[in-house]
Amino acid sequence: MKVIASSYKNLSLVKQSAFFSLLLGVSILLSGCHSYMLDHAQDDLRRSFEEGNYLESEALLKKYKQDDIYRSKDQVLYNLESGIIYHFSGKYDSSSMYLTEAENLIDQNYTKSISRGVASFLGNDNNLVYDGEPYEDIYLNSFKALNYIQLQDWDAALVETRRMVYKMEQLDIKIKGIAEAFAKSDSNKTTDWSSKKINIQNSALSHYLAAVLYAKSGDFDDARIESEKLSIALQEQELLSVSRSSSSIDHTKLISPNNYNVLLAGFTGRAPVKVESTARIFIDDDEEDSDDDFYIKFAFPSIQVQPSEVQFVRAVINDTLNIHLDLVEEMDKVAAEVYSAKEPIIYARALTRALAKATGTKWVSNVVKKEKKWLGELISLLGFIGQEVSEKADLRGWQTMPGQAWLQVIQLPEGEHTVRIEHLNHRGRVLYYDEYIIKVSPTTELELIESIYAN
Repeated sequence: MKVIASSYKNLSLVKQSAFFSLLLGVSILLSGCHSYMLDHAQDDLRRSFEEGNYLESEALLKKYKQDDIYRSKDQVLYNLESGIIYHFSGKYDSSSMYLTEAENLIDQNYTKSISRGVASFLGNDNNLVYDGEPYEDIYLNSFKALNYIQLQDWDAALVETRRMVYKMEQLDIKIKGIAEAFAKSDSNKTTDWSSKKINIQNSALSHYLAAVLYAKSGDFDDARIESEKLSIALQEQELLSVSRSSSSIDHTKLISPNNYNVLLAGFTGRAPVKVESTARIFIDDDEEDSDDDFYIKFAFPSIQVQPSEVQFVRAVINDTLNIHLDLVEEMDKVAAEVYSAKEPIIYARALTRALAKATGTKWVSNVVKKEKKWLGELISLLGFIGQEVSEKADLRGWQTMPGQAWLQVIQLPEGEHTVRIEHLNHRGRVLYYDEYIIKVSPTTELELIESIYAN
């Protein structure tokens, strides 16, 4: 360090500018390499989870952390992935521990992201701590609630459903808060920081689970209220999907605890994926030898819903009785709707960052050109290459989050039963199934059976 510092003092302004340009370029390239490695790791993890090989998924995740691919800035992601993998491995305590850690980090990181303000414009998003998407913050509570139901801790499960409700109600305020914080930090007022309106404020999944839990706890008034809110949530979600028909959920049965002792849950599909969109702006001054040419490239993430092959989910009881599960929540479409409200902010941030980088490079190259034209033009060229190479959208996201939630409640008589949850395509062909043997005793109040086909 002493050698570098000593040499640096003797550099002219021209050389200092060139030195910093080179140093910045190398730094950006190195950080960009890591983000590509993380993208590949997330793809591998997603494929492994879709194949239902949870032990392999668990081992992959540990390996990636050991190899420093999931770094300290990616801890929200690491905990979210761990939470869902452990949930479907039946390790409910561990799952809740990871999901709670993810939830705490999201809270902390959100506060920091607000305070970072304009400072975060200048850096690559991939180098920042991952804050977690607002929809990820909501759905992690649904799996914590399911963990607690599996552990027969209904009070704790109800707390998680209430947290989901609260977070849904606060979504609009939270996203507007981010927009206002950035707008306040942007003293140059370079862009519009407005967010979009969210057309959904309820989670049908949270109200369904809460209605069941309140009913089973003997709190019938709250069960009825949750059932009414469930109806509102389902109507909101119908607006997100033109193909979705009206729900056939039996609300009377839902709030009558003596009419069921088994809760069936089927999860299908995958979370939406983030894909990179790029934009390029080039301003060409016609005059020869002009220094007013200007080039900007910026990249930002867009979200894409991944269609599922599954059109129906049913339970086959003892190879004789078929019971269809109700599509309660299209988590993928809710996620896309929530993300769309934040998308203008993401676009504005990417544009502002690119403007700052391009303006800085332009200034340096113009200063250098006054003394050494060839070096100034070299810096300008490196700046162009740097924008092309370094601009990369932040594609991080919760890879193992399911796309749809299907639920049903049934009453089984005392004894041993075979329950097969089948995932079917539009032609009625079974694509996948999980089979369970459960024992119902006189003391069985609520048995939760879950199946997932992440395809």
